[in-house]
Amino acid sequence: MKITDVQNLIIGGVHKAGTTSLYTYLSWHPDVCASDIKETHFFSDHRYPKRYDSYSAFFKKHKNHNYLLEASPEYIYGKEMVADKILKQFPDSKLIFLLRNPAEKMLSSFNHRKKKLIFDANYTFKEFERQHLTVDSLVAINEENEYMRELLDGSYIDYLPVWFEKFEHENIKILFFDDLRENPGAVVEKVCTWLGIDRNFYENKTFEPENKSVSIRNGAVQNLVVGIANKMEPVLRRNYQLKKFLRNLYYSINVDSKRKSEPINLESIEDLYKIKNKALKEFLLEKGYRDFPTWL
Repeated sequence: MKITDVQNLIIGGVHKAGTTSLYTYLSWHPDVCASDIKETHFFSDHRYPKRYDSYSAFFKKHKNHNYLLEASPEYIYGKEMVADKILKQFPDSKLIFLLRNPAEKMLSSFNHRKKKLIFDANYTFKEFERQHLTVDSLVAINEENEYMRELLDGSYIDYLPVWFEKFEHENIKILFFDDLRENPGAVVEKVCTWLGIDRNFYENKTFEPENKSVSIRNGAVQNLVVGIANKMEPVLRRNYQLKKFLRNLYYSINVDSKRKSEPINLESIEDLYKIKNKALKEFLLEKGYRDFPTWL
């Protein structure tokens, strides 16, 4: 079976909303061939480097699967440019967009940067907010500040409509991080029903969150392990139990589980999205969605 004859399944957004977890859970299914590298960036613009020039190169283990799966969370922000590229090669693609409370998304992104040692371990979100996120509205954002510019990523209503214009509505599934966090099994079963694949496969599966934000003890060890993990990603993607074992071993050695989280007040950031979130809810209601998390 040629790769172009298989239906494509893309988790196209958004960052820090559980895309890695959902990608991992779906990759277990025998009807799904997951890409060796989670974020292929294949349909992204030149700012995102691709490991391979051929799409089939990301799916070396493809045999008789019903779906090819990848998860590149930046796709949603590429709008027409990315949508048209996908349509040209896989016009019948299935698209999943995972959405999260934009304020929580910013906090998670901040914590992820601390995990990657971009920010000092003692740097607080309150300091970060004061230095980079002091703005009264989304229209007043200074786009030269990369952290302030990231606030725009949470304005989902500015990105979603074009996807519904380009693709058949039944080929798009909007999911919420809140549901994935509370009941991942139910979310995965919902996706299986939508895809028409056996949901009973997951009856005895245990779902653990991927890509968690944690406090690191030793930065040098963290950098070394991240470098090795990036090079070994194709192997680790194909061997989940090995990946899980190595991750738990690493956490036991270099993660500070005793470090307490600072109390965070996200109200000022949440206020920035009130109008946009209202418009998003109205848009999704028009598309037939009825169950929403509290932030909507």
